[in-house]
Amino acid sequence: MRLLICVLYLAVFGPAQCGNILVWPTRGSHWINLKIILETVIGKGHNVTVLVPNPSPFMDTKESDRFSYQHFSVSMTTQDMQDFLNELVHFSVYEIDQLNLLQIQIKFYELASKHQDMALSYCDGILKSPELMDKLRNGKFDVVLSDPHFPCSDIVAEKLNVPLVYTFQFSIAHIVERMCGQIPSPPSYVPAGMIKLTDKMSFTERIINMLFYLSQDAFAILVWKGMDNYYTEYFGELKCFFHYCLEKRLTTITVNI
Repeated sequence: MRLLICVLYLAVFGPAQCGNILVWPTRGSHWINLKIILETVIGKGHNVTVLVPNPSPFMDTKESDRFSYQHFSVSMTTQDMQDFLNELVHFSVYEIDQLNLLQIQIKFYELASKHQDMALSYCDGILKSPELMDKLRNGKFDVVLSDPHFPCSDIVAEKLNVPLVYTFQFSIAHIVERMCGQIPSPPSYVPAGMIKLTDKMSFTERIINMLFYLSQDAFAILVWKGMDNYYTEYFGELKCFFHYCLEKRLTTITVNI
C-alpha cells in the first residue's frame, strides 16, 4: 500500500530536486537573518554558496562548513567597515532621540552615503571581476537569495538568468517593503521603521509619522540615484534603481527576528 502511494505521488508531483542557491553578501544582523533561512534549506538538501568580501569582519567563514564560500575583493578595509557599523549603532541607540527631524535627516544622508560607498565596492568586486562572474555562470545556480540592504543582486540574477528572492528584517520607514514589495503601510496606522512609535498613535504622532514617511521616500529616491549608473551600464538602457525595483515587483520575504 505504501509503495502504491509513493508511485502515485511521483506520478502526480514528480521527483523532488535539490537546488543550488547563491547568497548575496551582507553583514551584521542582516547576515544572522539570512543564516536562519540557509540552515533550514541546507537541512532539506540544497547547496548554498555565499559571496564573501575580502576583508569580512561580519561573516566568519570558519564557523560553518555547511556553506560554500566564494570570496571577492573590495576597496574597503576591515577598519573602514567596523568604523561605519560603530557610527551607525551609536546614532541609532544614543543620538537619534536627541535630534530634531532635520538633524536626523542630515545624519541619515551622511550614513547612507557612506553605506552606498560600501555597497558600490561590493558591486565592483563582483560585477567587474570577469573570473568571478564566469565562476558564477558555471555554478548553475537556481536562485539568488539576497538582503536588499546591499544592491546589485538583481543585476547578477539577471546576468545569470535566475530568479531573485529578497529576505530582510525591515527597512527605514519600510521603504523597500512599500516601493519594491508593494506592501501597504497607511501612515495613520503603521508606524514607520525606526521612528520609535507604536500602533497606538495620537493625532500629533500620526502627523509626525506621515512626515517621516514622506521625507524618507524623497530621501530614498535621492540616495538611490547613486546606483543609476550601474543599472544603466549593465542593462544597456537608461535605468534607475528605484524604477527598476518597481518594474520587477521582486519577490519579497520579510523575516522578523
